[in-house]
Order: sequence, then C-alpha cells, then structure tokens
Amino acid sequence: MHFKSLLFAVLTTILLTAPPTWATAPMIVSGNPDSPPISWDKNGKLMGVGPELATKILSELKVPLSLQVAGSWQQVQDKTRDGAVDMIVAAYKNKERQAYMDYSIPFMESPVVIVVKKGSSFPFSSWKSLVGKKGVAHSGESFGEKLDAFIKSDLNVDYLPYERAFQMLAEDTADYLIIDLFPAIIYSKLLNAEDKVEFFDTPASIQHFHITISKKSPYLKLLPEINKKLKQLQEQKYIKKLIVEQYKQWNRSFQERQRFFARQKAMANQEQTRFNAGDRDRGLDNLARFIERDMPYMEGSNFH
Repeated sequence: MHFKSLLFAVLTTILLTAPPTWATAPMIVSGNPDSPPISWDKNGKLMGVGPELATKILSELKVPLSLQVAGSWQQVQDKTRDGAVDMIVAAYKNKERQAYMDYSIPFMESPVVIVVKKGSSFPFSSWKSLVGKKGVAHSGESFGEKLDAFIKSDLNVDYLPYERAFQMLAEDTADYLIIDLFPAIIYSKLLNAEDKVEFFDTPASIQHFHITISKKSPYLKLLPEINKKLKQLQEQKYIKKLIVEQYKQWNRSFQERQRFFARQKAMANQEQTRFNAGDRDRGLDNLARFIERDMPYMEGSNFH
C-alpha cells in the first residue's frame, strides 16, 4: 500500500508540474485585416504587431495556433462572438465587445485623431466642435465607450471602408474623419492623400489595444499567462520596437507595390503609344489603298 501511495504521489506531482499540453484543435487567431501596422492582410496572410505578438506569446506557452484572415473587421468580431474565432490579436475595449470576449491587459496606446481635407480645418476644442458637421469613420470601428456614446447620441457619422471615407473628404461630402492614428498615417499614404489632408493636433481620445479571447473559447483560461508574458515584453520594450519594425515592413511592401504599378503603368502607356502610332499608320495605308487609287468593286464595277 505504501508503494502504491508513493507512486500515486509521484505521478500526481508530475502531472501538476508538467507544462500544459493542448489536445484540442489549434487556437484560431485573427484580427483586423485593414489596420497596418497593427494587423493587415498581405496576400492572405495576417501580418503586423498584433499577429507577431500573439504568435510569440502562444509559441512560448506551447499553444498550437492557426493565424487566419477571417474576413472583414466586422466579420472577425462576429465570428469571435460566435466562438468560430478564439483570439483577436488587437482590439479596443467597449461594453458590447466585453459581452462576448475577455481582455488582456493593454499592450499599447493608440490616439484617435480627427482628419480633415487640407484647407478645410475648423476650431476643434472638444467633441462638441463636431456637432452639426458630417463625419465618417471606418466600418466596425470603436473609439471607446464615451466617444462611441457621444457619436451615437450627438453626431452624424457614417461607418464606411477607409477608401470611401477619404474619398468623401476629398469631394466635400464629409467634413471630418474619425480614425486611429496608425491607419490614418497608413491610408493617407496608401490612397495618395498625404498632401491632401491634415490632422488636428489634439487627439479625440486615447485608446488601448488588448489581446482578446472569445468567452466561448476553450482557451479562455490562458489570459493570466498571456498577461504575464505581455508585462515581460513591455518591460523589455519589445512591443515599441515591434511597432517600428512592422511599420517599416509595411512601408517596404507599399513602396515595392508603388514601383510595380508605376512600371506597369509606364509599360501600358508605351504599349498604347505604339498601338496608337501603328493604328494610325495602317489607317493611312488603307486610305491610300482604297481611296487614292481607282480600284474596282468585287463584282467588277467601279466609281466611273
């Protein structure tokens, strides 16, 4: 009996002290596909600060994961609510989202800025300065409980894709854009609007990014361990370095794409020029063949 008791104690100790193993399916991890450098879709692969951070933490915790582009930002949130997505790599906190997912400690700040068409600025000292004006914001976005509530009760804001939002500023069908600083920088560059818009100096609010886990996920119990890892990485200033690295990586991809499209456009213009020149030459040749010479019709008759 003593031997059996000792064996049981040893096995119990091993089980309790052994690192966790995950026999369930890989953790489904996703994020906003339109928010570089935090997270973005690059040819079907989710890139950015959030994906890199989540992958590093889960790898250290020995948790299998499947990093996926799970649709638009709104679709990612809906799938997390339904339990089809386990983790979102970066999200702001609000009451609606807290109903279906739990949050890590914040891992970085993100100012929310007001963007206007260049030359169309107006006095902005508080949120009330936006009352009576037409605003736009990105589809599915949240700017914190207080600002979200103020938008809903006092402002006229349409939620649209980034491209359409910037377009409405350009065509004067919107007076301002509410947007996070990072996508504001990125999309003004991406949409060739850097010299066409200006940012108000005072942020509308300061948001914080969190890693979140669906309340329907079997991995929900991981949050305490994730928080420990986040604190360690913050102390090491790893996340600040990651932000700079990921912006540079996105910018390299952007510049490469710009050069590619420039080359393609130049080639297309050259081809069009050659075609136009050739078409004009053939046209002159045909005029000479059929008009300048006296040629009979197919049945043997002619103009005379």
